[in-house]
Amino acid sequence: MSVNCNYGFGCSVDFSFEGTIEKVQQLLAERGFQIHTELKLHDIIGNNSDCPFGRYVIFGACNREFAQQLFRADPNIGLLMPCNIVVYELQSGGCRVMIKDPARIMDMISSPVAIEASIHVKALLEEVIEALGK
Repeated sequence: MSVNCNYGFGCSVDFSFEGTIEKVQQLLAERGFQIHTELKLHDIIGNNSDCPFGRYVIFGACNREFAQQLFRADPNIGLLMPCNIVVYELQSGGCRVMIKDPARIMDMISSPVAIEASIHVKALLEEVIEALGK
């Protein structure tokens, strides 16, 4: 099932949390992305019983080729990077995978190079979501 928000896109899957993480990592790697950061929500906010979902992880991923283009276009681009991908458990079962929309984020700067690169990155990330839904 496809899921959209104002600043990202994603899908819900019926995989286990571990299976979803493994599949997301595999699909990102196949498209030239490396995961550079991994934050677990419970490490940030603690084990709050009011939390509306189970396990939640935030990956910071980059595609080296596009990162080089973006930094050449604007050295301050690091404020908008990396591509963030979240995976979290749903109370109803399964998981949700959401990806920050890089094209929407890059619209904030007026660099044609950055906008074009972000459109290509978005296409690769949309492939990840599409592959998860199969």
